[in-house]
Amino acid sequence: MHINDHTSTIEACRFCFMCRHVCTVGIVSGRESDTPRGRGLILSKIQKGYIAYDEDLVETVYRCCLCGMCETWCKAGCTPPTAALAARADIVAKGMAPERVRRIRENLVGTGNPFGLPPRDRFKAIAGGNGLPERADVLYYVGCDAAYRQPEVAGAFIKILRAAGIEFSLLADERSTGKALSILGYRDDARAAAESLVKKIRASACKVLVTTCPSSYDAFKSDYPAMGLDLSGIEILHASQYLDRLLSEKRIAPRRHLAAGATLLDGTYLGRHHGIFEEPRRVLATVLGSEHSEMIWSREMAHAAGEAGGVFQLLHPELSLGLAARVLDQAAQAGASVLAVTCPATKAALLAADRDGMQVRDIVELVADGL
Repeated sequence: MHINDHTSTIEACRFCFMCRHVCTVGIVSGRESDTPRGRGLILSKIQKGYIAYDEDLVETVYRCCLCGMCETWCKAGCTPPTAALAARADIVAKGMAPERVRRIRENLVGTGNPFGLPPRDRFKAIAGGNGLPERADVLYYVGCDAAYRQPEVAGAFIKILRAAGIEFSLLADERSTGKALSILGYRDDARAAAESLVKKIRASACKVLVTTCPSSYDAFKSDYPAMGLDLSGIEILHASQYLDRLLSEKRIAPRRHLAAGATLLDGTYLGRHHGIFEEPRRVLATVLGSEHSEMIWSREMAHAAGEAGGVFQLLHPELSLGLAARVLDQAAQAGASVLAVTCPATKAALLAADRDGMQVRDIVELVADGL
């Protein structure tokens, strides 16, 4: 069992209550089984043979949004999200993945996106995505959510690149990084997708790989090296880092400032996983022409809206709405009328909560508006 590689975390978590009051999903659902302690108890009993996976236990394992708040809060170095991922791999190996999980996997393998939409339409709705060179020093990896659900984010980033005089390209046959497959427990499929994408990126001869998708950024920076896949020699940047560079080098400059007050939601992958906090804040300050307000829960302690791999909203739409509503309430309490995000999937989840009076915009869109 893959969970045997995480016995120390499972054994520690099952006795510990310390993070249950900050668990992103547990607070919203009110279910003890949704907390790291509850999941630790379940996985410990499975390890010892006291219980076996059934439909309810499988459902519980897939309810973790992998936000990492528990890891940040933990003083013992435990990693509950990685234990949950291992449990999902065990569930897949047993052929017990839920039907909706299998359906997303089929979409990813068959169409290269979790929505099952035609690959030929991947860039269809993106403004300015035509007439690009096949090769350039800068390669923009769009990602599934920006391509299909939030094409305005991709269009805004393309507008910025052109305004800065950057020659860039897109991957004509871009597909998922494999991150979502890994999150669902399909490790072999994830590796196959990753290997295929690495070959395409290498063939592009790019020197800089930039993406508006934090989960893709994490795949390139963390998952691929762990798989032994080589992207060395290519600088990998999230769009917020690249925008910060373009602004500091005066390649772009806002012609007007955003009038409304704004606050920033720190993302799971950019923030907790990679410590990227200052770059999006500098970008937002430039867009505003002034300081922005901060939510009470921010930076390492920011509450997630279900970002992980862009699949949490597909797996648990009702839970996703609850997570999003809590973040929107915090933004309102901070006095903001604009909630800035750094992730198309997060934007989609927040927009689904449909709160009047609060604009949700990707930071890339705000910069493009200023141009």
